Amino acid sequence: MSKKAVVFSANLSYMEKLETAMKSLCAHQDQLKIYVLNEDLPTEWFTIMNQRLRQLDSEVINCRMSPEQFQSFSLPSDHIHYATYFRYAIPEMVEEERILYLDCDMIFTQDLSPLFEVDLKGYGLGAVVDKPTTTDGFNAGLLVIDEIWWQEHQVTEALFDLTREHHQHVYGDQGILNLYFKDAWFPLPWTYNLQVGSDKDQYLYGDLDWYDAFQGIPAVIHYTSHNKPWTSKRFNRFREQWWFYYALSWEEILLRKPILKQTYQDLVGEFPYHAAIYTHTADIHELETLLKELPEVAIHVLAHSHFGFNLVQLERYPNLFLYPSFDPLTSRKVLEKLDFYLDINPYDEVDQMTQTIQQLGLPIFSFEGTNHVENGENQVFADDQVQEMVAAIRDYLKRNEKKHGNK
Repeated sequence: MSKKAVVFSANLSYMEKLETAMKSLCAHQDQLKIYVLNEDLPTEWFTIMNQRLRQLDSEVINCRMSPEQFQSFSLPSDHIHYATYFRYAIPEMVEEERILYLDCDMIFTQDLSPLFEVDLKGYGLGAVVDKPTTTDGFNAGLLVIDEIWWQEHQVTEALFDLTREHHQHVYGDQGILNLYFKDAWFPLPWTYNLQVGSDKDQYLYGDLDWYDAFQGIPAVIHYTSHNKPWTSKRFNRFREQWWFYYALSWEEILLRKPILKQTYQDLVGEFPYHAAIYTHTADIHELETLLKELPEVAIHVLAHSHFGFNLVQLERYPNLFLYPSFDPLTSRKVLEKLDFYLDINPYDEVDQMTQTIQQLGLPIFSFEGTNHVENGENQVFADDQVQEMVAAIRDYLKRNEKKHGNK
């Protein structure tokens, strides 16, 4: 059986991300011929990868690119490298007739073999619509390419010509590809390129339907924009899927160990209890004491802005989880797993959260100086009674231990 041709484009700074994407790809299928368009990846990396991939009847090809002809082209964002233009040369580097191009900031959760069989209806390109940006053009992070069509139509030459003329006026090579193919591309199902990079922004645009528009886990998760899962800020859906594949060893992938059927939580463990704080300030009363005294409780802190260093430095405690500029979906997921709420943020309340917590029937623990509950349906402690609050929380968790086990 012939190997399936897959292409990535990368530079040295993205080598780790490339390998994580390859892990997720190889976890679900074998017999791959992986071409990596690059100018600076170490040859030792390719040697090591080929030793590994041989067990999957797969290989990786070092496709060196000369950067000079690409460096003068404009880039739409600081997080994008000119290596993105390398894909223009795919027909010159790849000999297979059906080619699957993939971005390195993707994770693959299932076998992508159907993409090698899809009927492109006579077009030279298959792609997924560029939601949520537009419903007209396509996102170039995943491309199904008919190599013969590209050769016959001299696509590479045409793309270079268009780029020289329009690169300062369109969105990089994706804009050029959309100019060339216009209405001559075949739309693939959304599951093959779900973009989650703008998750944190969509509600600011009034697009609250975005978070429920796709249900379940897609075949291809695309972490677009500068909001990547490997940054310190929790902005994306499916962030844990990226870290799951990052954490997998090649041995686990090559031997098809049962761990592949598990999740990030199975790898690192799950906290038995969860609490939340919604805040406008980094100065949260006695938060560090609560983190130290309640190590079994994951404390989720959400804000509509970025966090000050007073709070960020507390990330040395593994039970603290920070969500700057949170979106409605993130808030919903946190609320779904809460056991209680900590009303310990001074100044104004965020989004009338204590009322939401009361509607959920969950207990609220407050200090006198931070109390936002007016109806008295919460436990309030003097500002210097943090140990008494800790004792009350432990008592509550103990009383609800049996119930919690059935959640």
